[in-house]
This record gives sequence, structure tokens and C-alpha cells, in this order.
Amino acid sequence: MKPEFRSEARLMPEMNNGSGDVLKRLASIAGFAGVDFSDAEEMDAVRPDLYPNVLQSTPFMLYLIDQPITTTAGYTQPIGQFLLPESGWSFRTFLSVSNEKKSGSLPVTQSVGTVRLSARQQEFAEEVGERVKARFDTRSGIITITATMPDASVAAAVAALAMHYLTDYVTTYRTQKARQDLMFYTRQLTAARNRYQKAQLAVFQYNDHHKNVVRLATTMNLHLMEAELTIAQTVYTELSRQFEQSKLRVQARTPIFKVLEPPGVPLNRVSPRRTLIVLLFALAGLVAGALYALIRKADLISP
Repeated sequence: MKPEFRSEARLMPEMNNGSGDVLKRLASIAGFAGVDFSDAEEMDAVRPDLYPNVLQSTPFMLYLIDQPITTTAGYTQPIGQFLLPESGWSFRTFLSVSNEKKSGSLPVTQSVGTVRLSARQQEFAEEVGERVKARFDTRSGIITITATMPDASVAAAVAALAMHYLTDYVTTYRTQKARQDLMFYTRQLTAARNRYQKAQLAVFQYNDHHKNVVRLATTMNLHLMEAELTIAQTVYTELSRQFEQSKLRVQARTPIFKVLEPPGVPLNRVSPRRTLIVLLFALAGLVAGALYALIRKADLISP
């Protein structure tokens, strides 16, 4: 039986009420610039108690399978190859091995809303699902990530990868809408700025060319240009406000994770336990000795 080592990391995520406090503080500052944060507070669909499910998802398994790790002996290889060497594959993966070798990678067949894994990927997902765990303590709000691997350095590396994947996933989720809004307002603000500048230039040029001309048609054209300038200025001002609000919202929605305990390389293995092995062998020896004594005694008594 191979020895198993366990590495553990602990995180304290930002709770929803903390995000609300940040939004309120930003709202008080943004109020001076006319930025409205009245609708900024939103309910998170991914709550801290759901974070452990992220590390049991198929995308996490597919992310982890090709990540390079370095063993205690100094060898560097992908995690998938480390956990599932060719000599250790089951018969059900034999038929897919040749196809995977030819392609040089682990194929993932995807259609709309579905993912089809190869036999090797499915086996790896099941293996990692048993080895990488996350637990959320509802009282303290601490997330504990554990990785159990046949190598101490690999266990620490996998725990670190799981921790980084989780924090990146939550950060991307919470800021995705705000970043999309920021990109949209950036494009719209650029277009509005160009429109405003063109309207300004048109009015200035028209005034230069018609300084001493006083006609009804000239006055009407000037009014139309000034109306376009007013509209362009209003749109540009409103988009500038929305743009600044979006920048503040990205910062406000970015979660904070405090690493209470970083993943460490374990010094002692968690299994198999030597004390248990000694006790089992001692018990087996005792039972064998008792059976031997009974057999000898039975042979002496029999005629």
C-alpha cells in the first residue's frame, strides 16, 4: 500500500454584509460626483457555503488534469499522468488510450450545455473527487481545503492550485457583470466623446464662416447645430457618470480572501498508519498462534 500525505489550507472569504458595507462607503464618496449606487447591492448566487461545490465540478477537474507539479523526488509531470500512470490504468481505459496518444491531449467533446469526457478524464475526475475536498464552517466562516496525494510535495501543490482556482472563480463570478458593464460604457463613452467633439467643431466652424451674416436660414441652421451639441453633451455627461460608476462597482464587487493557513508540505503520512499495521500483524500472529496451539492439542488428544 502506497503512503498517503495530506496538505491543508484555510481561507476566510468576504461575506455578503462586508460587500454591502464597501458599497455603502463607496456610495457616500461617489455621491459628491453624482454617481448613484442605489442599485449596487446584489445578492450573490455563489454563497460561501457553496464554495466547496466549485472544487467538485467538472471544469475544476479538467483544469487540474494538465497542471504541472513537481514531486518530492524532483520529477515534473502533469497531475493526470502522476495519478494515472499507464501501468495503473484499468481495463476500461485501454480502448481510449491509443486515441488519446494520437491526439497528444485529453479530448473534451462539448456541445451546447454538455460536456463529454473521455474514459481517462472520467477516471481522473473520480480520483480527484476523492482526494481533493473542501469544507465550509458555518460558525467561523472558514473554508478548509484538503488534498490527499501519494507524494507530500504534490499534496501541497494540489491544495495550492485548488485554493487559487476557487478564489479566481469567485472573483470572476462576482466581477463579471461589472466588467462587462465597464467595457460597454467604455465603448459608448468613446463614441459619445467623438460625437460631442464633432458637434462642437461644427458649431465653431459655422460661427467662423457666418460672423457677419444675419439671415433666418442661417439662424435656423445654427439652432439645429446647437441642439445637436446640447444632446451630444448630455449623452456624454451621462455616459461619463455611468463609466465612473462602473469602475467603482468593479472595485466594490471584487471579493477579499484572507489566507489563514497556506498549504504546507506534510512531514508525516496519514496512511497507512504504522501503529495500526503493527497491531494488525500482532493480532494476526496471536490468532495464528492460538490456532496452531489448538491443532497441536487436538492431535495429542485424538487416539
